[in-house]
Amino acid sequence: MFFDYRFWHFLTRPYELASQLQTGTMRHFNRRLLIVFLAGIALFALRETWGMGTEALTPLMTTMTTTDYIIARYASLAGTVLWSVLYIAFHVFGIALILSTLTKIPYRQLVPLQVLIAGVLLMEKAVLFIVFAAKGATVSLSFLSFGPLAVTVMENWYLILFLNQLTVTSALIITLQYRFIRGFVVDGRWKEHLWILIGLHVAMALITAAVAYIPFDSILNSLFGGGF
Repeated sequence: MFFDYRFWHFLTRPYELASQLQTGTMRHFNRRLLIVFLAGIALFALRETWGMGTEALTPLMTTMTTTDYIIARYASLAGTVLWSVLYIAFHVFGIALILSTLTKIPYRQLVPLQVLIAGVLLMEKAVLFIVFAAKGATVSLSFLSFGPLAVTVMENWYLILFLNQLTVTSALIITLQYRFIRGFVVDGRWKEHLWILIGLHVAMALITAAVAYIPFDSILNSLFGGGF
């Protein structure tokens, strides 16, 4: 039996996707996968063009020629596009591999789920960008996370960055993944897999916060003596 891979349909019915993957043959998946990649590249490029995440380039305007600055902006855009591809690929294929290892569900069966998850993450980034663009300014903390609340009661910046990774979207993603896994697991280990999902997201949040906490600017300045 054949079935069509429909993003919006299965986004609200991950259990149905799991069931159909076990009993049928999926069609039109590659097209949806390509759309997610293209949408992600366009979103990341638009954010970079608007200036989101390019604060480090602003001081260059006082030390470089206009031509050099334009080249730096194009290089930054190229890097952003590359990062968008890596970001989506990791969340689609990398996380699918990790979940396959932890749950013993076949890797290929998890990839369609992770395309849904990548789409959700892109929608979150789109919402943040629209709000920031409307306000004409950005902040380092997401209003969809515990970060803004944490910064009012905490001084440890690492913990703030960690809580900033725990968003409403994270809860939604865990729910989608859990409902999908329940469609595969029939041995009653649902609670165990729920804790596995929560642990995986917490671990990813800790790693992401640690990377964000690394002072790359200071490291580069120490390596190159403050300049090139």
